[in-house]
Amino acid sequence: MEEGVIVIPDLADLVEKRQIMEEIYAPDGTLLMKPYEVIAENPLIMNRKKWRLFANYVPVENHPDQDRWVAKLNTTGQLVENRDVDLAWMLYYIRTQHPGATVEEVVNWELARVVEDTGDFKDDDEMGAYAMLLYISLAYAIHYGLLILVKD
Repeated sequence: MEEGVIVIPDLADLVEKRQIMEEIYAPDGTLLMKPYEVIAENPLIMNRKKWRLFANYVPVENHPDQDRWVAKLNTTGQLVENRDVDLAWMLYYIRTQHPGATVEEVVNWELARVVEDTGDFKDDDEMGAYAMLLYISLAYAIHYGLLILVKD
């Protein structure tokens, strides 16, 4: 990709390497998550049933064979390249299936999609860890402007 493109890497890889942001904020300054703090106290999780998500982009290029999706932000024209498959699915859901879905609805939809594709999680811990990754992914998408967060 050309210079000036924001790249969202495979977030599971960043989590594994403990390289995710310590604090993730929305563009308006709203604290979304502190991934290394007590999980239940993260604003994105505490408000998951109230806060709604809307797409703020148009797809530019799709390369699912390479795990690369490029979008142009509606508000700034900035290009964002997403390399996270799970986030790509959640963005698709919000943009095409359920604009204005709550954070919880999006995470539950993605959990159900994964179970349908790969089978049940081995236990609640595995499912909880995966759900946490999904919340982090949504926080990154909001942070970089792919999603607009509306607080009800």
